[in-house]
Amino acid sequence: MSKVAIVTLGCPKNTIDSEGLGGLLAAGGHEVANSPEGADVVLVNTCGFIDPARRETIEEVLELAELKETGSLKGLVMTGCLVARSAPELAESLPEVDALVDFAAYPRISNIVGDVATGEATERIHGTPGTRFDPAYWDATIAASPRLRFGVAPWAYVKIAEGCDRGCTFCAIPLMRGKFRSRDPKTIEEEARRLAAQGVSEVSLVSQDSVMWGRDTESGDLVSLLHRLERVDGIRRIRLMYLHPQGVTDALVDAVLSSEVVTHYFDLSLQHVARRVLKGMGRWGDRARFEALIGRIRTRDPLAGLRATFIMGFPGEREDDVSEVEGFVGDNDLDWIGVFTYSPEEGTRSASFDRQIDPVAARERTERITNAADIAMDRRARSLIGERFEVLAERFDLADGLWFGRSSREAPEVDGEIRIDGAGEIRVGDYVRVEITGNTGADLAGRRIR
Repeated sequence: MSKVAIVTLGCPKNTIDSEGLGGLLAAGGHEVANSPEGADVVLVNTCGFIDPARRETIEEVLELAELKETGSLKGLVMTGCLVARSAPELAESLPEVDALVDFAAYPRISNIVGDVATGEATERIHGTPGTRFDPAYWDATIAASPRLRFGVAPWAYVKIAEGCDRGCTFCAIPLMRGKFRSRDPKTIEEEARRLAAQGVSEVSLVSQDSVMWGRDTESGDLVSLLHRLERVDGIRRIRLMYLHPQGVTDALVDAVLSSEVVTHYFDLSLQHVARRVLKGMGRWGDRARFEALIGRIRTRDPLAGLRATFIMGFPGEREDDVSEVEGFVGDNDLDWIGVFTYSPEEGTRSASFDRQIDPVAARERTERITNAADIAMDRRARSLIGERFEVLAERFDLADGLWFGRSSREAPEVDGEIRIDGAGEIRVGDYVRVEITGNTGADLAGRRIR
């Protein structure tokens, strides 16, 4: 068989899918790596969420295609959301790609890659692009070949659901991933146990809309799932990601803040705070409701980690709406703030709305809120000097001779990290007590407490 490299673009859900594809390829006899160097075939798992992500995908594919010209690469395969959304267009515009594999064809990925590697591929589009991703079908496929983890990180993502029913006017996720479907709780628990057996002590639960887990089945709700996973031996931290604020109930807040395993961390997909803009987005809430939610969390645990995301430049957004977001960001001591520019996506309702914002003006608004966010995150970080946290050691910087890690307040990849001074003899995966001594922007620095 061939050596296959998997390149993952986009969100953590794609990371999980790539590891599942890696398991299928390994079960088929292929050698799987996550670096294109020396690979016979490169598989690019794509993101099709917004235009910048699509451009990144195309640029990555064209760069990899240059390896085919040198003779070191035999084939190039694309999978993922962009293929599900635009396979025919990609087939026409990217002749460098040998195969475009939709979700429905994932069970055949080993054979497809094998044919590409030997030059025996007779078709380019595999599966049925435009159909929706079915997590139950995917689970059944992966059950025969366990997920192949890349690297030795002491943390991992676990997908708990697929798709979304919210109907946000700007979002293309339902066009690619379909309606919301919860994964079976037993399957989720078994995956967590397998990860723990591999040395994982922290899992981040991800989906497009985590608060909805279980509402489409008779399996319970998100709180019951958390209680179930808390009992998995070896799992020391459980982190919830992608929380729609409407579903962050008092019961969920209580379950998180009363737990010794679930991290006191809330990833709130706010997207805006002006009621009129949120209404146009097809979303619930306003500034007062969001501040009340944050207040309830902060009252229970002043050190809880809070992340929020915002989209600027939505059609009809006014200057006073931007000022309202700016004021909210400055007033609420958020730990982590993500700011994105609205992108009119084909097939979404908001793409045809009147009063579209000029792209230059939209980017300027994003920059304005980003600057306010940087100030707010720096202020919040400085307020933590003197506090003590348990930090998961993750990497050693050879150049500086320093260890870096995360407390329960930082999610992997998207948030900052903590520099550990005077770490001494520790290993990746160790938990150490650290007293915060300073910060650089949102990133913290601290000394190890012996």
